[in-house]
Amino acid sequence: MPVHPQFDRHVRYLESQVLPFSTAWVDAMVEAMRDPGQAGVVGLERRHCAGLLAVVEPLRMHVGECLSGHLMHGIQGAEARALGRGSAASALSGFDIDELTLVDEAQAEKDVEISRIVQLADVRLEWELRELQGLAMAMLPELPWGEDPTACGAPVFARAVSRTVYEQTLQSEQQALWMRLAAPTLVRQLGPLLTTVADRLKAAGLQAPRYRAILAPNTATDAGTDTTTGAVATIPTEHLQALMQGLPLLRRALAGMGTRAVAPGQPPAPGEQALERQPVHQPATADLGHVLLGRLFERLLADPQLAPTLRGSIARLEAPVRELARHDDAVLNSEQHPAWALINRIVGHAGSLPAQDAERGAAFQRFVEPLVTRLTEGRPAQPGVYAEALQQVQTFIDEERQQQVESTLSVLDALGQREAERRLLPLMRDQVEAQLAKAQEVSPLVQTFLRGPWIEVLAKVMATEGAESPEAQALVGTVDELLASLQRPATAAERADLRRRLPKLIGRVQQGMALIDLPQQHRTRLLAELMQSHRRHLAETNETPPPVPEPPAPAPAPEPVDAEPVARPAWQGHDTHVGALPTVAMALEDDAGRDPLDDWIDALRPGLRCKLNLQGVWATAQLAWASDNGAFFMFTSNLAGGMHSMTRRGLRRLRREGLATELTDPSPVQRALGGLLQELGAGA
Repeated sequence: MPVHPQFDRHVRYLESQVLPFSTAWVDAMVEAMRDPGQAGVVGLERRHCAGLLAVVEPLRMHVGECLSGHLMHGIQGAEARALGRGSAASALSGFDIDELTLVDEAQAEKDVEISRIVQLADVRLEWELRELQGLAMAMLPELPWGEDPTACGAPVFARAVSRTVYEQTLQSEQQALWMRLAAPTLVRQLGPLLTTVADRLKAAGLQAPRYRAILAPNTATDAGTDTTTGAVATIPTEHLQALMQGLPLLRRALAGMGTRAVAPGQPPAPGEQALERQPVHQPATADLGHVLLGRLFERLLADPQLAPTLRGSIARLEAPVRELARHDDAVLNSEQHPAWALINRIVGHAGSLPAQDAERGAAFQRFVEPLVTRLTEGRPAQPGVYAEALQQVQTFIDEERQQQVESTLSVLDALGQREAERRLLPLMRDQVEAQLAKAQEVSPLVQTFLRGPWIEVLAKVMATEGAESPEAQALVGTVDELLASLQRPATAAERADLRRRLPKLIGRVQQGMALIDLPQQHRTRLLAELMQSHRRHLAETNETPPPVPEPPAPAPAPEPVDAEPVARPAWQGHDTHVGALPTVAMALEDDAGRDPLDDWIDALRPGLRCKLNLQGVWATAQLAWASDNGAFFMFTSNLAGGMHSMTRRGLRRLRREGLATELTDPSPVQRALGGLLQELGAGA
């Protein structure tokens, strides 16, 4: 696609600003944690942020590096998508396939926080974003539909901040607090950057378009005839009839044919033949129908949401639809006619396919081509022929959807696994807190690890293997062993016994970290902390600390946890009762009474189209499948991944925040009709 040479320089400049922006944001975050009121966060006091500040401040450099890396990937991914490289892996670097595919309550919470940042940026930086988008559009004249030409929109920064916050070893409450502080701080940092980027583009000779108010196409009145129509509602029959019968509304269309409508008694222009308003009869209606159909198809083919590969197929349908209109008045009286329904279904399904899945788009095109050929070259056009073709398209879509669902059953299993882990997390947290309460001299880093990642390890193993399994018992016992190893042994025998047990203990810790794929930098920091503590406690009084066995190298993949019975001497103080933990699923819903959210969710049926906000991006999605118990749902969309499996809790969370709603977008034919009504009404 044609690309302005300035676009590459624009993206490279953004990359050069990633590190200083990240460093400045971390500094601003630390100041906001010290004084949230000064940072513009209402309702938070310093005491609420003191614990978060104590954890984050020592990690300032690390947090800045994390944000810098995520921003770099996000900008490069946005660049690739803007250039139409949807099939390339780099085009997805702005998204995470797993996060977009598995949407549980935790992921929904992340999407909510990302959406809040994006919305705040849209409100406070509206003109900065609009000016930059206008300048960037000049560099990418053939930008793919729905993509951001700036490569630095608010969702890029919001997703990078979210990933940075949630990959830190913090408690969930601390992560939520951090995200609340992040929104106003990020927007203040983003404003000057957007202004600087826009100034650079203007200095390079680019010009932003002028902006003017554009009224929604909702009114078109002529000669006292009310033809009000909503841009997102079905066009009522009377509006089409008014369009057909109101000659002044078609003045512009008829002018293209060499005639001009004039009111009775008004002299025609020199050289023109007068076309007076008369009662509509069959020949006049047919002529107007010919004009109307031509204009409708012009708008359909110019629709930016129409897949380019299907533009030729839709254009070929114009001739048979014109022929059908000669014998079937319903073509020009109802947008629900099978001919229009067929066009809507073809265009709508093509637009809902993932941009990165070229094979599905090609398969649909191969199916549509012979179907259109039969309509143009086969039997004489009848409404039943289009209804039959519509049913064939629907059957193809249903079969494809079923194949997609079957191919992602493993995703549903993973979602169920994650839901089971979520239910176990509070129990594991209570257990670890009880163990920590009996320990002494435990560093903040170790406490944070046990309260965060290690709880996830315990929940994951119990949900997979069961609470009574040897693997679960060994990992729960690891907490007591680890805490005991951080207390100084009283005798030489106890020191020797601890030295003997350390390799196996550290091995289990590493296996647990690998089980949840804990980032390597966090593993390294924790193991270094443990090594220093063990060396200090194993040293004899007034002697150099003896060498502590190096921990074994991390395994390339998680392996079964050592299930050997572990002898527990009296000094361990192990009081974990694994057998008392519940092994059956808890009730999915906590609310005793009915909730409007539940009513909305229960009304969902496969095939229903919705709007979902995932990772700060609105996507048109279609419900493909719902479990019999109403606990899991699967949607299809044109975002990365294509299939989005959701728990009921996750969907409720999105719905409560207004991030999951029924579809109100007009169909392709409705968009064409609405635009034509506005155009003709303006020219009347």
